[in-house]
Amino acid sequence: MKKSNVKNPKTTAQTLQRVLVKVVAMCYTMLKTICNHSFENVGRGFASMNKFKKVNLRYLRERASSLQNLGQSLTQFFQFIPLQSDKWSPFAAIISQGHLPEVTVSIDAEGGHKACVNSPSRTYADFVNSWGLQRGDQLTFVTVQKRQGKYEVNYARIVLNPRNADGSGAPMSTEIVNSEGEFPCSNWKNRLNFSTFEFDTDHFNFVLGRDGDVVAAGIIVSRKDRSGDWFRSNCQLVLNEAGIGSDLCSLAEAVEKSYATADIDMESEFYLNNAASGGTGTTEDVTPSGGGGVTPGSPVYNTVATINGVNQSIAGGSVTATAPVASVAVSGTNLGEVAFTAKVDGTGDAINPTSHNATGASFTGLNVAAGHSLMVYRGGVLWFTVTAQDADDLGDGD
Repeated sequence: MKKSNVKNPKTTAQTLQRVLVKVVAMCYTMLKTICNHSFENVGRGFASMNKFKKVNLRYLRERASSLQNLGQSLTQFFQFIPLQSDKWSPFAAIISQGHLPEVTVSIDAEGGHKACVNSPSRTYADFVNSWGLQRGDQLTFVTVQKRQGKYEVNYARIVLNPRNADGSGAPMSTEIVNSEGEFPCSNWKNRLNFSTFEFDTDHFNFVLGRDGDVVAAGIIVSRKDRSGDWFRSNCQLVLNEAGIGSDLCSLAEAVEKSYATADIDMESEFYLNNAASGGTGTTEDVTPSGGGGVTPGSPVYNTVATINGVNQSIAGGSVTATAPVASVAVSGTNLGEVAFTAKVDGTGDAINPTSHNATGASFTGLNVAAGHSLMVYRGGVLWFTVTAQDADDLGDGD
């Protein structure tokens, strides 16, 4: 019998694949408390785990490909996790997906490595208005902090006061956080302290759990509608002093046996599903109502567009509509300075809105025939695609 030797694949592509698969699996293990139910319209547990691994492997592979195309080294990817150890390093993981407004987080590397979220002032109304939130929404704060040579995953959550109007002029800090640094949740479950929650000029700083350098951070918005369904926002962890490719940061290095916060009393509930009753519960208009109108700030884009006079969700990035597509209207807040354009099938001359103001833009007089698509761009980046189909085809597909 001829002796055969099993090859140990060591090509760059094969080694990279094993590294990425292992680090994504380790990251899910660290964040399982929330990521087993953080993807909108995806089943809890196994289905969410598979979704987490799929979207993050795709993200990291695309980052690797872009670096290769630029002729750059993939050395940074091999810093994630030595294959023969239990070491781990955080990366810019996608930890939730959904259609609710996204709250953007940054990290102040020069201010004690604190995470930050912008707000035009420190009032509750300004915070809610600037991010397109509603009273009753839950904000889940997530940080990966480095402390004594280990990474610690910390969570905290606040429920925007359902008893208070969206237009409250109360300071955000006193409205949601009491003098002990704690915040209200239903039944006072799972109270976790912010080490830091303070307003500084035009943003709130926050550090969770015990003191430690914030390596990665994010905020997930959760909302329960009238039917009892749960909705999420997109959230991708931002990194401290993000390095080349935005995948590693200066504080990140593989360390032994990282651990997650262990003192969360989950009982029978899911951590992201604790928003209080009393919110408006609508998923069609994600901007707040009442309390003084629109506050200048970052643009907020609604995830429902009016196509041929019918409201349709554009959260998935593509929709179908009955041909011909004659009109498309988008809405939100602080949109006056955003450049909106459209193209049929993504080619030819750009189509400008027929009307455009701070609360939205409309394209009218269109004639997109069946089998063709209207691609809508915001700020020069593709936002969503509307594919025109014959009515009979729409009926068969649905």
